[in-house]
Amino acid sequence: MPAGDPSLIDRTGSARLATTDPRRRAVYLLDTLRPPLLDRVMLHEVTHAITVSWGLLPMVRSDALRGDIIGVEEWAAQLVENHAIEAVQAASEALGRPLCIRGLCSD
Repeated sequence: MPAGDPSLIDRTGSARLATTDPRRRAVYLLDTLRPPLLDRVMLHEVTHAITVSWGLLPMVRSDALRGDIIGVEEWAAQLVENHAIEAVQAASEALGRPLCIRGLCSD
């Protein structure tokens, strides 16, 4: 998406590098992102989708202070993202080579 596209504006009105829309089941990325930032941002947005698909979002929201729901969502996405990175790294180290799943390979 080009800079300034409405898809890259979050619920607080802030412009973002990427956003996830769970209703549309879509991730929107700024079209100028390049690796390695692109990979990190994509993984982060996928974790937002995971928090929805795993049913974590309602639980996180119910435990959140009403004024900091966005912050708690970000915390949950960061938690999943960090564990995903650790899992990929550990599997790659155990194999002694980049991990490849469905044609996608880690470096």
